[in-house]
Amino acid sequence: MIKKVPGKAKAHKTVAFPYEAMEEALVNAVYHRSYEIHEPIKVYLYPDRMEIISYPGPVPGIKMHHLQAGETIPPVQSRNRRIGEFLKELKLAEGRGTGIPKIHRKMRENGSPEPKFEFNREKTYFRAILPAHPQYVAIHAIRNSAHLSATGERKNALANLEDALKRVPTSGAIMGQLIEYSASLGEVSSAEKMFNTNRNNLELVDRHLLFLAMAKAYLDTQKPSKASTILQDIPTPATGDELIELAILYKRAGQFKEAHKVFASNFDIVCEDPTAVHEYAQTKMKLAVGARQNKTVRKRLNLEATELLRRAIQLSDDPVRTAWCWYDLARTLNDLHAPETEIHMAYNKAIELLPDEPIFRENYERRQGISQKKGAV
Repeated sequence: MIKKVPGKAKAHKTVAFPYEAMEEALVNAVYHRSYEIHEPIKVYLYPDRMEIISYPGPVPGIKMHHLQAGETIPPVQSRNRRIGEFLKELKLAEGRGTGIPKIHRKMRENGSPEPKFEFNREKTYFRAILPAHPQYVAIHAIRNSAHLSATGERKNALANLEDALKRVPTSGAIMGQLIEYSASLGEVSSAEKMFNTNRNNLELVDRHLLFLAMAKAYLDTQKPSKASTILQDIPTPATGDELIELAILYKRAGQFKEAHKVFASNFDIVCEDPTAVHEYAQTKMKLAVGARQNKTVRKRLNLEATELLRRAIQLSDDPVRTAWCWYDLARTLNDLHAPETEIHMAYNKAIELLPDEPIFRENYERRQGISQKKGAV
């Protein structure tokens, strides 16, 4: 998982489980297990943790507190000296009690929760538990909920996210999804409650996702003024996709200048996404409508929109998106008083791709009627 940190040149990289921590836990199991017991080492992978179990427990002299962070492993007798020497030759072990501290250190460096180590009073087993990074837990829960939602099980999707939030209470991503699912089920008041309770919680990771989700919920329920209020206070998104989503929400809320600013400042991301390019073009078209009194600005905006629409058509592999791009291009060319052949071609391309879309044909026929009247005059 790679996350760009605003204001910094380097991205922040995390993994579900640090390789070095997994390696040390496995080497520890191979090194310190008993080979007189024929039970194999067991590795279990769960959505929120990895467990490595070996048999039996630690040798005499090792207490539970020795396995905690900051503690030193006492120099106890080795159970498998020859295996230890072999692992040292492979540079997989040092034999100086550094394995457990290294697991703690690597988990901490990755931003993961502290590892846990368990054994019973009889020392019949030893279990190393490596908790998954919170972002991984959140991603896994969101993916599962997306699958449940896609199969019509929206309430189960919501319950899955609520359970995940108990395990990762500082995940803005999970909260954002909860807001989105609650709103889609018509429970806007529940979405509002979650948003208002957590909007100022600075301990949340990806807090801006709450704002994006709540703004979208308001726009989907025809409450653009409430969406605009939320968007005024949104923390800066961290990824390109989130910035594009923010710009589109600004546009939907009627804040075209704000949308244009976000699109323009992130054009290196926008320019390869046909949806984003189309949305950017439509934003320029809206601004052009608002600049009727300034013909120079209006013309410049429409020319820029034309270039963006042609690019979106080249990038798009979705016939619906492409059709709407052709339709918007026809409207923009008409506003620029382009040659009639260019305008007709754009309308015809749109109608050819979506022949059942009434808006295309109605606007085309209306324009044809206006052109004929002008010709008659």
